Amino acid sequence: MTINLTALELSYLAGFIDADGSINAQLIYRADYILKYQIRVSVTLYQLRKRRWFLISMQKKLGLGTLRDRNDGMSELNIIGAEPVQKLVKTLLPFLKIKHRQAILVISIIERMPKDKEPLTFYKLCQEVDKFEELNDSKKRKITSVVVAETLGLVISPPPQSISRR
Repeated sequence: MTINLTALELSYLAGFIDADGSINAQLIYRADYILKYQIRVSVTLYQLRKRRWFLISMQKKLGLGTLRDRNDGMSELNIIGAEPVQKLVKTLLPFLKIKHRQAILVISIIERMPKDKEPLTFYKLCQEVDKFEELNDSKKRKITSVVVAETLGLVISPPPQSISRR
């Protein structure tokens, strides 16, 4: 998979994602998975449905993604999956400004996704996914690393409290 965009097009796309897009990782419950959860990485572009044509043109240029019309008058172009997200985000990284931290974090998560099914390793990566809650100002995140740990029966200690110095 190659992304054949000019530097100008990459710069424009990065600016569009900075303003009207998201770079995200989230935890999805999957009853059929050994560890009961999956880490889903995505890049999403949003636009009013009346400008859906723009998302269609981006989908054609990238050769990636799925279009969806939402009930609130918005359309989305969703690019989901480790390989396409990693390729796109690495390509856009030099051009991203606002979503640069999310890009670095999602690349790190993708590169560290466990090949084995060791619960503690997976839990530690889920803690990295939790960082997107703050970076993306998320309000609806219900599945966190704590939920994963409880489901897997892991005994975790709370994070250390910072010591205030007076």
